[in-house]
Amino acid sequence: MIPSIKLPECKSIIIRQMIISFLTEGVVREVLADDCSDVRVTAQALSAILSAQGTEETIIDVRDCGAAYRFLLPILSATPGSWLLTGTPRLLQRPIKPLVDVLQAAGADIRVQADGLHIRGHVMRAETISIDCRHSSQYASALLLSAPLTGLQRLYTEPAAMTSSSYVELTRQCMPYWVEMPGRPFERKAIGLAGDWSAALFWYAYALLHQQAFTLQNLSLDSLQSDAVIAQWFEALGICSRQVGSDILITPNGQRHTSPITLDVRNNLDTVPVMCMLATLMPLDILFLHTHNLRYKESDRGRQLSEQLSSWTDITLTDDQLHVHGRDHCANCLTGAPLKTHHDHRLAMAFLLAARPEDLDDTDCLTKSYPMLVPQLRHVEKHPSEY
Repeated sequence: MIPSIKLPECKSIIIRQMIISFLTEGVVREVLADDCSDVRVTAQALSAILSAQGTEETIIDVRDCGAAYRFLLPILSATPGSWLLTGTPRLLQRPIKPLVDVLQAAGADIRVQADGLHIRGHVMRAETISIDCRHSSQYASALLLSAPLTGLQRLYTEPAAMTSSSYVELTRQCMPYWVEMPGRPFERKAIGLAGDWSAALFWYAYALLHQQAFTLQNLSLDSLQSDAVIAQWFEALGICSRQVGSDILITPNGQRHTSPITLDVRNNLDTVPVMCMLATLMPLDILFLHTHNLRYKESDRGRQLSEQLSSWTDITLTDDQLHVHGRDHCANCLTGAPLKTHHDHRLAMAFLLAARPEDLDDTDCLTKSYPMLVPQLRHVEKHPSEY
């Protein structure tokens, strides 16, 4: 019997659709029992905005949710009231200045202080905006989502080949309203809630390491999610993917890939930790290109991977590349290794390929994107005879 894995729904889609419903219908999507913490935090923030009254400053605490932090800033700027947009210390260190600057230029009243962004929201119009998205594509998505409040009609972005630009296209697909983006052609496609390809990556890597088949529920090979490209990556590594109804069956073909691999992760930065750990364990030789913005995630992921795995693999980190050349016979050496998650859900997911949950300093951070990973992993490993 092949294990069937229920994946979390794609939080990138849920959060975008939640904000659009809030802006166009004045409603907040109901939080579901298996929603990840990023979705819950966004829902709580939107509910707080909806219920805010009077002139007292309303605190909007989005904890470590970078999407909510950036997406809500233009919304609060254009919503009458007094607001404090805040979160964890790490979140407040993450880049947001370019978004603050363009909103201030459009008339927003934003004060950047140590405890967060203090905002005096008021009706504002910004029909044309140009934004530098070198540090985050979420700046563009934030401005697009807030268009019903700001009247945005035309958005210019730079550079042309910005990191994670696929997420901007995902935002445009979710939007029922139109904002022109000169130089960026757009074709409307059907979109719906689906399993998260970023979460599916763990099971692709696990399937390759353990030569085990899995059924991944509610996932489509024809997906707008940029991380769906992993099906192609793993086809070359020895994992076949086949659409079976609304699920995907992944099956090892028994072949081992030994040639060096180069992966352009400009639109797939969340895949790097798991793929880096996979290269260490298999071993594989993988060169990751366009990794600069890894430093702006929940932790400085490139540095953490380089420092923590250097005892077991040959790993080189430069400004915009990460090269991992796994060594033979190192997989067993990682058992019980003191791997630190730094409360980063992507690092925790990667390290679970080599470590037991109880050996990691923090698995609660997985609630950010994949709350059920540890229970599912324990079940698969505890009941191998069922499969």
